[in-house]
Amino acid sequence: MKIGFVGLGAVVQTAYLPALAALAEDAEIWGFDPAQTLPGVISAPSLAALLALPLDRLVIATPSLLHLPVLEQALASAIPLILVEKPVVASQAQHDRLLALLADPAVAGRVLALDHWMARCAAQQLLGEGLDAGWQPQGAAVRPATLKDVAEVEGFLLEPCGIDAHGHPFALNFATGEPDKRTFRHPDGVILDIGTHVLAMIRELLVALGGDDSLHLVAEGVCDRLGRPIARGDLSTAEGRACLRGEAAGVPVTLWLDKYAGPIVKKGVEKKGLRLMLKDGRVIELLRSGNLAWLHHHENGVEQRWQLEGSLYRHCIAQTLLAPIPVGGWGGVTTRRLQEVGLLLGLQQQLRGPH
Repeated sequence: MKIGFVGLGAVVQTAYLPALAALAEDAEIWGFDPAQTLPGVISAPSLAALLALPLDRLVIATPSLLHLPVLEQALASAIPLILVEKPVVASQAQHDRLLALLADPAVAGRVLALDHWMARCAAQQLLGEGLDAGWQPQGAAVRPATLKDVAEVEGFLLEPCGIDAHGHPFALNFATGEPDKRTFRHPDGVILDIGTHVLAMIRELLVALGGDDSLHLVAEGVCDRLGRPIARGDLSTAEGRACLRGEAAGVPVTLWLDKYAGPIVKKGVEKKGLRLMLKDGRVIELLRSGNLAWLHHHENGVEQRWQLEGSLYRHCIAQTLLAPIPVGGWGGVTTRRLQEVGLLLGLQQQLRGPH
């Protein structure tokens, strides 16, 4: 397989390349980034040169504001599948432009708006056809369920942080745990940056259980890294914490988002996953830390547990980048990712004012 990357930043270095080394060591990897080159990636002299290659897959991993301009150029190529890192667009104008482009079935079938939390599909597997072979122990089964059995769902992405000499929190790299030296600015606060993760995971779960694409959310308790409210008219400061509440597929949902939840040394700070409450009293939890995921099924005081090893990006890349293209393409998934980004951008506008 011949794979191209536009943008060779942190997500490519810490997530994609290690996953490809483990899953597809014979893949031919090309890349274009005007700022850097990477070992093991054949450098193309220009974007046009990269897009002229007979690529099987293209991954757009540029800064989010550049996703759409690169995608529009890539769509003029013959590349059969173009994966766009989250968020697929970064402004309302870009959202509207991409929505118009995707109205063409030939375009929609070639674009996958990727969010690696889409790979967190164990809850729907457990309630449906059964867990993948990687989950251990194997053999345990639970009663199936569909959307009508769901009472509510809660998602959370609470990230540990570091504390500087002034007592202020700073972000940590999601893959390495090292200090993240970037200065986060709007629009890349928690609403758009990590809210996309939790929404993608929850909505793919509800669709798998029989739900539709309906979605409505409001934002509460939004503040910056230091706990200060976001001022209306502030188009610079990134949100550090937010709670989003509403409904997806008619099911009550709550999303807890916090990039600075507490010091990494404090036990229990990190919480990344979901809690699914069923009407019969059962509770299913999907949790993750580092390279391990846990799935818990609670019923009448009895808990069943399963565990899965491997980085989340490794599972996601196996299911998307390296997998056969589904019949009809990834259009439904991309439509949901674009709908989510549009809603989250709308929440930011309600918070900050039109922009």
